[in-house]
Amino acid sequence: MKQRIYKYDNVKAFLILLVVIGHMTTDYVSDSFMVRWITLWIYSFHMPAFIFISGLVHKQYITEERAALGIRGETRLRSDKVLGFFLCGYGLKLFLQFTRTLMGQHPLWHTIAEPGIPWYLFVMAEYELLFYVMRHIDGGGTVVSRQDTPEQSRGLRPWMIIAIAFAMSAAVGYIPAINDTFCLSRMINFLPIYALGYYLDMRKFLSWIEDGSHRVLMKAGAWVVIVGTLLLCRFGRWGLYSWRKWFTGRRTYEFLSEYFSYAVRNGWWIRIAVWLFAIILTLAIIIVIPDRDYGFITTAGSRTLNVYFWHRPVCYLFRTWKVLPRLAVLFGATYDQTVAGQIPGHAFGGSSLSMACALAVYLLIGIAMTAFFSLRVFEHPTADLMKLGALITGRNRSKSAN
Repeated sequence: MKQRIYKYDNVKAFLILLVVIGHMTTDYVSDSFMVRWITLWIYSFHMPAFIFISGLVHKQYITEERAALGIRGETRLRSDKVLGFFLCGYGLKLFLQFTRTLMGQHPLWHTIAEPGIPWYLFVMAEYELLFYVMRHIDGGGTVVSRQDTPEQSRGLRPWMIIAIAFAMSAAVGYIPAINDTFCLSRMINFLPIYALGYYLDMRKFLSWIEDGSHRVLMKAGAWVVIVGTLLLCRFGRWGLYSWRKWFTGRRTYEFLSEYFSYAVRNGWWIRIAVWLFAIILTLAIIIVIPDRDYGFITTAGSRTLNVYFWHRPVCYLFRTWKVLPRLAVLFGATYDQTVAGQIPGHAFGGSSLSMACALAVYLLIGIAMTAFFSLRVFEHPTADLMKLGALITGRNRSKSAN
């Protein structure tokens, strides 16, 4: 049996590309409707999808390790991963602080809070801690398939934990005190999505979506979802983009009420609906992406942490150098800096074809950047920080002993 499931690496490669493109386009969402709707589609699911896949992988390395050790259960705390993710998070914070300072920007340093992109690394560390606790109370089950034994049947069922996670996500928006400190707002908001991934048996889940007579119907339905959501973003009104704020996982309903008058009253069920939308689109993406080895593309999917760490300063440079506006002018469009970000949708002028060509080249640059940072040389410093976490916690010594 192959050790890695190619489908999930391919999905991760696609998702990290969307992360890069989203960070490249987000500076122009007030200036171009074409940029705006593409960015909305990306942000409506790409981080929930990453969270879901992370939950799948979390369960898998526990399963593989317990099999390698010849034991039935894995209840030890992966302290090396907890510390490794924290070290990567603070390493990325320092890196971004340094590069932005070099570019003449002076971002505020947040010691125990994180509103920016390192949040994902801190949340991964927190999920490691949380699901170490959950392994003592969840009965050792999975959602797709479980064979209960007297030992496994004790504790809360996975579906109960997932339901509780959805309830917590729906409720946290009413508590302003839970915010970016320790990334708790995002950790709780994304918890049901992570839990869904964690409690799925990734190999049986793959077999379910890839095998059987329903396979063709599922793929057709998945394409309907993908195309339908793209069309929704494309033909939606300008103000539809405000829904992106629901997908960040860090905004309170009180904050969202500035954009949605009904946010406080209906926030709890809108939050659940938003996550269900993201989950359905995520599953559609997983279904249509093939389970085969595409060489470097598949390899890039196993190196997403490298791309996540390195790409953001380049996006800062692209904004400073006005790469997209320069491309637009190159293809015959216009760009008025005086109205950029001031008059919605008026900074870029000229034909739609010119703007489409400029954006297509810009997206190709994003693809090239993703591929570049997927090279093995860029595994530093994240691989080193993860190894340092293992060294500090003594994980390397325990592996040698085994």
